Amino acid sequence: MARKSLGILMAMLIGVIAVYAFYPRSLPHFPATETNPTRLRINGIAMIGERLIAVGESGHILISDDTGQHWRDARIGPGAGITRLDATLTQVAAVGGKIALAVGHDGVVLRSDDAGETWTPVRAEAESSDPLFAVCRTSTGTIIAAGSFGRLLRSTDDGASFEPVAVDLPDEPHLNGIACADDGKAMIAGEMAQVLRSRDGGATWDMVQLPYNGSLYGVVQAGPSRWVAFGLLGHVFGTDDFGDSWSEIKTGAETSLFGGLKTADGRVVLLGQGSTVLVSTDGGKSFGIERIGGRDSLVAGIEIAPGRLMLGGEKGISELTLGRTVAALAGGQ
Repeated sequence: MARKSLGILMAMLIGVIAVYAFYPRSLPHFPATETNPTRLRINGIAMIGERLIAVGESGHILISDDTGQHWRDARIGPGAGITRLDATLTQVAAVGGKIALAVGHDGVVLRSDDAGETWTPVRAEAESSDPLFAVCRTSTGTIIAAGSFGRLLRSTDDGASFEPVAVDLPDEPHLNGIACADDGKAMIAGEMAQVLRSRDGGATWDMVQLPYNGSLYGVVQAGPSRWVAFGLLGHVFGTDDFGDSWSEIKTGAETSLFGGLKTADGRVVLLGQGSTVLVSTDGGKSFGIERIGGRDSLVAGIEIAPGRLMLGGEKGISELTLGRTVAALAGGQ
């Protein structure tokens, strides 16, 4: 009898435990997952309003709403035949309103219309791993994306779709960096010191050859008529006639330069290998060394406050406040 009573008691106990286990109840609060950006290579940074957007390896898109103090992963949905994104992303750009575009390997283009909170792939090439390296919006509203082997794409619907642009490039150089101006002009820097330029918002392009044979990784519009191209082993060139003629600018640095930006007060900043930061205070005519010597390669940057930069590179995201520039070489030539 006692044994039977014990069995009944055990059965009741198991039943109570089962009911408790499956009884509906509120879940405990878990804080939003925070990603450590110092563990990712960051290749591009953009800003929409107060929100920072950073892109990098393995398809990561990070967003921050507190000027980079905390970062979280954006949501990436399926699209363009992609169900899981793991391609490295090489650049991101704000292209008007709350729209942002990111480009990367496998010819992928992702689009966000909510300031980077969610993203949808709009283009990909499953049969090819050839990357896109750069993207920007011209003043005519056209969006240009450039990449490997002379690839050039154009969108006239805010990045919802892209079509190839035919350009006569016999050597098919990689097109590494792009800058778009407010007057419809755009310029692309590429391998073998080849530069593409457009005066009509990217509808047509022509090529110019710089007095140099190495790779160029980027270009910045330094002033209304001043453009600066930069690249391998610290080579920097400037033009005041939209590429008809170029002159080399001696910077005192021999490290490769991968990224550039212009600050609100008109300073031109170049970023590169060995944590190199070069700054021009005369519209890109000469450069001084702000910082050099380190293990990180810097490839992208954006100004988040006067003189305060958010930088991306091999070791993730870092900050720099400008102000310690070594005197530029006289004349910059």
